[in-house]
Amino acid sequence: MFAVLNLVSSSSFVQHPEVRLAKGKVDSEFTAPCNTSILYPADGGNMHCFTAVTACAVLDVLGPPYCDPDGRHCTYYLDFPFTKCPVDGVSVPEEEKEGYAWLQEREKPEELDVVGGIYEGPKIVVK
Repeated sequence: MFAVLNLVSSSSFVQHPEVRLAKGKVDSEFTAPCNTSILYPADGGNMHCFTAVTACAVLDVLGPPYCDPDGRHCTYYLDFPFTKCPVDGVSVPEEEKEGYAWLQEREKPEELDVVGGIYEGPKIVVK
């Protein structure tokens, strides 16, 4: 999961509005059954990446759901390790560099299947 950070730089790499610097918040492996993970925008954002080690399905419940007319778009990114793409004027402490990446907007990957639906399960209560 990555939280988008504000970026101030004059480098040509980051002059493209679709490129953003992100800092990893959690990098975990989950094995079913496992506890639910909840992402809060005020605590680092709702950007996440799933990498399957074996065949699987992911249930990603969003509230409120994506809605283009309401400005809640689903955005996909390519990621480039910060350490492989250093940028003049952008500094990150040496011990934290592995946790940062450049994200560039892209179209939805063709191999990704997203099926939307109405959540009809029990009421979700956040404590």
